[in-house]
Amino acid sequence: MLRQCLGLFRCKSAGPDALARARGAGGGIVQGLTKRLQMLAKGGRAALPPACAALRSPLIWLHCDNARGTQRLAALSEILLQEGQGLSVLVSHPAGMEPLPDLPGRIELALEPDDAGFAHALAAQLPPAAFLSTARRIPGGMISALSSCGTVICLADMAVPRLASGWGRLPGHRRSVLRRVDHVFLPHDAIRSDWSGYGMREEVLMRAGRLSVTPAALGCNEAEREALAEAFRHRTMWFATHVPEREEEMVIAAHGEALRDSHRLVLLLHPADLQRGAALKAALRSRFSTALRSEDDLVTPETQVYIVDTESERGLWYRLAVACYIGGSLGGDGALVSPMEAAGLGCAIVHGRMFGRHAEAFDLLRQARATRMVQGPEALGPAIGGALRPEQAADMANRGWQVIAEGAEATEAVLSTLVTACKRQAEG
Repeated sequence: MLRQCLGLFRCKSAGPDALARARGAGGGIVQGLTKRLQMLAKGGRAALPPACAALRSPLIWLHCDNARGTQRLAALSEILLQEGQGLSVLVSHPAGMEPLPDLPGRIELALEPDDAGFAHALAAQLPPAAFLSTARRIPGGMISALSSCGTVICLADMAVPRLASGWGRLPGHRRSVLRRVDHVFLPHDAIRSDWSGYGMREEVLMRAGRLSVTPAALGCNEAEREALAEAFRHRTMWFATHVPEREEEMVIAAHGEALRDSHRLVLLLHPADLQRGAALKAALRSRFSTALRSEDDLVTPETQVYIVDTESERGLWYRLAVACYIGGSLGGDGALVSPMEAAGLGCAIVHGRMFGRHAEAFDLLRQARATRMVQGPEALGPAIGGALRPEQAADMANRGWQVIAEGAEATEAVLSTLVTACKRQAEG
């Protein structure tokens, strides 16, 4: 390493071509060395960002260097916080991403692909019980910093073992980093030899598939579900979730069209802005028999639109509905919730062309023909009508469940490893 660094400086007297060649060979190393020296000059430890003050032990750190992979980690973090007791989760991702939804116990940070300075600071002040990276390249600096404090190091969703920094050009450095890794969850067995070729033990390598992009299953009060189903006389329902104001009239028009084929149909309307419940009721009561959830309106067999303007009840509405529309997907910034919520609860999915932050989830479901996409608002009514047909609803729900199941093996394996690491750290 030192020879390469000295060679770079000597090339300054050898002309621009030689300097360019030297930078290409060792520039990444010099940059990494410079950052490390700067950190040492400041006392050997980078300061943690203020957001990290909310983290507590046991801590699980989830890291990715791309937006789609981060969505998988966001889903995993939801399950971890639901199943783990008293832990916190740090999700790190590239700068420029749209913020993740607020979730108690979860902190997100925008970091460089291999921010060793931050990892050293975290290891010194709040050592993570486990670290999981699904980045395209291995963050060797982070791994080296964390392994010294006993953190369980895990890698998943990686095709080949490439390092994120220029240090990987040093002879033996990649092997040195990989020896610090405790678990590698391989997407498929075909790449096992790529990893074992760097001296990784077979017991470290596990074929698990790809992590699921499915968030934690939404809960439901079963007694409430049965009571509402009875109040509606078990009529067919569809659910429009997180509908922004600009799409409200589109959804209402679609419901009016669908009522022509099924006059007993019920719309469960969930506005993106929950404060709009009363205004929606006032606007709709001249056209439909309407009830408002937040005002505890009585639901009757004649109710046609039930405005469900409350938090934390989507699991109930998905279970009652045969089909759903994902709000926001007909324009603007795109879908406001993941379609995997509905797929995991057996609800047929209709959506527009704008996927927002949930592009990977939509792509997976569309490849399996588990959703029905519409090009514009005029097609929403017919699409809902089609998705409500028993045979089509059952087929879409089954295809959606197959997508959910495909990522379950990897998620369960990773989840078990991370939770076990937390328990071991807690036991001392």
